[in-house]
Amino acid sequence: MTAREQLIEAVQTLPESQISQVLAYINQILPEDHQNQQYFDQSWWDNLQKFTPDFLPVRQQPQLPNREDIF
Repeated sequence: MTAREQLIEAVQTLPESQISQVLAYINQILPEDHQNQQYFDQSWWDNLQKFTPDFLPVRQQPQLPNREDIF
């Protein structure tokens, strides 16, 4: 059972008087523009521009030792 399913199940068992408190808490922890926010908005792309073109141009990784027990 996912956390979302557990939350829904827990909210369904609450008395009506406490549901408004749960909703108020959820609204408090969510950012104000959460519903309008896109994951790859313009600020995300603008942050990518901060990297220079020479940022990690060649990936260097050490050679693995030869294993004689593979085949």
